[in-house]
Amino acid sequence: MKESDLSVHCRVELSDPGWQVDTKALMALVVRIVRLMRPEITGIPGVRRAVAVSCYFVAASQMQELNRDHRGKDSVTDMLSFLLGYAAPGTGWVLGDIVICMDAVESKAVRGGNKLEDQLAFSLVHSMLHLVGLDHIDEPDRMAMEHREEDVFAKLAGRRCSDVARRRA
Repeated sequence: MKESDLSVHCRVELSDPGWQVDTKALMALVVRIVRLMRPEITGIPGVRRAVAVSCYFVAASQMQELNRDHRGKDSVTDMLSFLLGYAAPGTGWVLGDIVICMDAVESKAVRGGNKLEDQLAFSLVHSMLHLVGLDHIDEPDRMAMEHREEDVFAKLAGRRCSDVARRRA
């Protein structure tokens, strides 16, 4: 399968009233990440010519609730990945859902001295790697995942979208 044969469907939903999201820019970023992760994606049994991912932007309170209910951690996090992994007619292989809390992404960017769009892109790469089965529970897996994160992120350099998300005025 050639790269151009892999189509990407991205659904975006925003329920956090504090942020604006440029859905076209976000979808373009997700498509670039998916195409850079083509080896992992095409290695998934069942993937044919199309994959789908959904991105949900939620407020900090909702993210804390999701993190508590699904991971047992009563705190806000920047992103959560929910691996689904099934074929859907007209959509292709549904990789899963990514839930994003822009307040936490912004906080992480400030703490790390990063630009908001860089932190968002890096966190999306991390979440997408979870959707293709990578994890960081033990040390060898953590090292492999971090190496792949850095590799994909470096290839995004200069091609990330500014103003994907910004606070509402």
